[in-house]
Amino acid sequence: MANGDACKLARKLAAPHKALLDVNGKPMIDRVLHAVHGCSLVDGVIVSCLPGGPIATHLGDRVTLAQPSDPTFLGGIAEGFRLAPEMERALLVTCDMPLLTPESIEFFAQQAAQSPEADVVYGMVDVHLTRRHYPETRRTAIKLREGQYTAAGLSVVSRRFIEECGPTLMDAFHARKSKVAMAQLLGFGFLVRFALGSLSLDQIVRRAEELLQGKCAAVSIPYPECGFDVDSEADLAAARAALQRLRSEA
Repeated sequence: MANGDACKLARKLAAPHKALLDVNGKPMIDRVLHAVHGCSLVDGVIVSCLPGGPIATHLGDRVTLAQPSDPTFLGGIAEGFRLAPEMERALLVTCDMPLLTPESIEFFAQQAAQSPEADVVYGMVDVHLTRRHYPETRRTAIKLREGQYTAAGLSVVSRRFIEECGPTLMDAFHARKSKVAMAQLLGFGFLVRFALGSLSLDQIVRRAEELLQGKCAAVSIPYPECGFDVDSEADLAAARAALQRLRSEA
């Protein structure tokens, strides 16, 4: 998912798009694509981007490009399904996770495959795990009975859900990093328990099923890199440092 124009961070660093920011000698999106291609359960890769934009120019014919006239998150997913009429579920990966590995994507894909009936499979990471590995950055987290979690940049959606419940997905996408917005989306009756951290993961999933009118599942991913994305200069510096550490340890 690499829709949209250059964000505030990209403009500040004079990059045509955040996905093209240099991370230790490679554009960020190239690192993401390397990890995705390394997952054995991925049958094909489609990159959603602006028609004729910087991502399309950079990638050329290396992968299939979904270039929808609707530049929204939803528009990109819908165009991807249109280009792959045989595809019933898609693994969504955001373009700003340069630390992803084939192993971490493989884990999530395998877990999602165990819920073949799910219209939405949502990935999440124990926020303490991510903070421990990348202490330089700030992660938004929600508190549940089971612990504190941050959103992963990995999810799975079905064709049926996109076609029938797309606007609701957009609401969830925009609310994903706001505790209050997510609580409002799930229902105001949840607000107090949400604030107190007394809701369980199962309660969240059941409420999401009611709201989305489909089958949902959540996966806790034990890979810290799945809870790390680049939203700031501090995040970019942390990504570069983490990759340098890995190189030094190799």
